[in-house]
Amino acid sequence: MMLVPAMIVVALAGQADAATAGRVKETAYARVARAQAIARDAVIHAAVLAINAVSEPPEVIKRRDMVWTANPRDPLRQVILQAPCSVKVRELVKEDPLVVEAFVMNDRGTLVCSMAATSDYWQGDEAKWQRTFVDGKDAFVEEPAFDVSTGKYAIQVSVPIAEGTKRVGAVTLTLKLNRQEAAAPKN
Repeated sequence: MMLVPAMIVVALAGQADAATAGRVKETAYARVARAQAIARDAVIHAAVLAINAVSEPPEVIKRRDMVWTANPRDPLRQVILQAPCSVKVRELVKEDPLVVEAFVMNDRGTLVCSMAATSDYWQGDEAKWQRTFVDGKDAFVEEPAFDVSTGKYAIQVSVPIAEGTKRVGAVTLTLKLNRQEAAAPKN
């Protein structure tokens, strides 16, 4: 998942008012409960724990990520997209028209399941995973940006997946915005 900072969008779309910026953040924070429900879902939770139990050294992650980004027909994409937890993710977000992407990551930041193909396999180098999994934020809302994966202006909401007090993964929801919302000044 690659997000292009909204500052570029500002140059294209002009200035939006502070009320729009507030509405965008409110819309995102309103989805935290949905993301947390996904994180607590038994099917999702079991899939994350199962993948965490499988060894995946950094060099394997890097190789899989390179193949994933270079080859839209990478078989790993289909394995992840057809997994039972991916079906469950799609089911859990289908009623929300703003969710254009939803995916689950493990304790290494790699995809476990996703409602659609993402631009990359390894999310562990991105803020969505680092802020929730590494830094321990209960919810992390990124700034609006252009999402290369979905081709839409978007804002992302991420929450951790826990096993007791231990973080075992994270969930990210990508919410579509219009260009004016993406260009809204930050509060």
